[in-house]
Amino acid sequence: MAPAAWYATGPFGGDAEIVRVVPAVRGEVIAAARDGLLFRSTNGGAFWENVPFPAQFAGVLHALEVDPRSPATWYAGVESENNWVSGVYKTVDGGRSWTLLPQTKGWAVWSLALWPGNADVIAAGTGAGVYLSQNAGAAWKRISAEGDSELRPVVSLAFHPRDAKILYAGTTHLPWATSDGGATWHSIHEGMIDDSDVFSIQVDAQKPDRLFASACSGVYGSNSAGARWSRYETPKGAFRTHFVALDPKQNQIVFAGTTEGLLRSPDGGHSWRKVSAQSVKSIAFDPWVSGRIFFASPTGGLLLSTDGGLTLRDANVGFTNRNFTTLTGSGSELYSSSVYESSSGGVYRTGNLGLRWVHAGDPPSDELLLMSAAPDDASQLYAAGYHSLLESADAGKTWRTVSAPPGGRVTALLALSGRRLLAGTEHGLFIRDRESAWKQCASDHALSLHRTGKGAVAALVSGGALASADAGATWKRCGNPVPGAAWYGVAFDSGNPSVALAATSAGVFRSGDACLSWSPVHAGLRAETASAVLFHPARPGEAFVSQGGRIFRSTDGGPHWLPTQDDGQSNSGPASLCVLPAAPDRLFALFPRRGVFSTSIKEKAF
Repeated sequence: MAPAAWYATGPFGGDAEIVRVVPAVRGEVIAAARDGLLFRSTNGGAFWENVPFPAQFAGVLHALEVDPRSPATWYAGVESENNWVSGVYKTVDGGRSWTLLPQTKGWAVWSLALWPGNADVIAAGTGAGVYLSQNAGAAWKRISAEGDSELRPVVSLAFHPRDAKILYAGTTHLPWATSDGGATWHSIHEGMIDDSDVFSIQVDAQKPDRLFASACSGVYGSNSAGARWSRYETPKGAFRTHFVALDPKQNQIVFAGTTEGLLRSPDGGHSWRKVSAQSVKSIAFDPWVSGRIFFASPTGGLLLSTDGGLTLRDANVGFTNRNFTTLTGSGSELYSSSVYESSSGGVYRTGNLGLRWVHAGDPPSDELLLMSAAPDDASQLYAAGYHSLLESADAGKTWRTVSAPPGGRVTALLALSGRRLLAGTEHGLFIRDRESAWKQCASDHALSLHRTGKGAVAALVSGGALASADAGATWKRCGNPVPGAAWYGVAFDSGNPSVALAATSAGVFRSGDACLSWSPVHAGLRAETASAVLFHPARPGEAFVSQGGRIFRSTDGGPHWLPTQDDGQSNSGPASLCVLPAAPDRLFALFPRRGVFSTSIKEKAF
């Protein structure tokens, strides 16, 4: 039997850094985030799917370019603290496989440019200067002086459209140009505010002496190939400018992405109008559909205009790049939360099994690190942040602060019912009924809490795990599966509480005596880190575990396992797994950056 497919449910949106059209294929667009997440759309941004990338979450992806002649040839530039990750990556099969071009290994790549006359000619801007390849990245030559500390790091590049020997380079301290293929370079900063970071340079393809530049000091234009620049007056506050771009079909229309939003000029930069309050980092014009433009925003994700940039709307279905911290559910309701997103973070809710997520609300002045929905009341939520313990009685729309247990920040949280709450701090485990005082029930520092069956609760604590069969009133210490292993999860079979599973850094272990002793599980799993484990709340013997970026399923209480999908959803596994009581045939998994995925678990695995 073929494993069921996983699909992304959301919450969609988040941080997008780069967007590029694939000129050779109608409707194909690729997008990237700084953390190396890559996405592709084949229907003009209506839906996005993830593209595997080897440097995902391992470095910063600064540059992404597409060979206009070949829909499957892309280049990506990465900077990383790890030298073996940094460099120029190339794919010739549309992202199915990637090669880190050997000569570039270890380069901190900030920018890439393909010459419009021949895309085999590629320039790479790095932390050490400018390199040039004449043969599609097979070999490279440094074309900036090795000892030139001014011409580094090179954060933007642009070729003359008809002469590959003319190249413009933007650095974190003003722009430079060469007219002889890099044999000599000269500064072209006259008219710019001193020490401006030049984030992008745009050459007018119709009038190559006409240049635009975006900088930390604003938007600049030149009609003399950069010999002299003039600064354009932009709306108040729109100063730091990430990019400037000309509409390729109407070169008097100019776009500028600033910290105050996206600006559009209909007259070559002399007057501007803000068309979106979202910060925009990148732009791509669709060569097939007139007026269709794609935008990448660190606050709004992927945006789309169909009227030449006069108005924008979200185009995030399938694209997710957020800082998710938690997944919890009750009845038919699912909740998740994201942090460090000034304009779109907070609590998200879906009442239709992930078909549509809504932004439920924002907690008062705190980032939610933990959240738990009451099993008997889906609208009752408890949450913990860095500084407070909160509750919501209206599905996350409004919140109030409640008293926290002693011991500093709450490190573990579990709603036992709408009125009964279990929490952990450095001083131990505490339990309380609503409005009553906290009562300590264990002295261990709790790291996480897990509901594992009717009345059964497990706690991961410093140095091991605890289990309770009476909803947290009394606790017993579990045996240690293997000395020195870290615990990541523990679960008890809903139909047979003597059977337990432990997810650890040494693999998955099974217990037949209520967690007192353990045996390793080998049939279908490896002796390596398992990040999460879950027993089905209503089907005895059915369990799920995350290992190596994949999720596995057992229907015999844990001795044997099969994967629930052919390929891993991420380089790392999900942070948590969930089955809703109202949807027993569906499994949900939260990936910390990519959101909530869902798959059918209706049919038996064995």
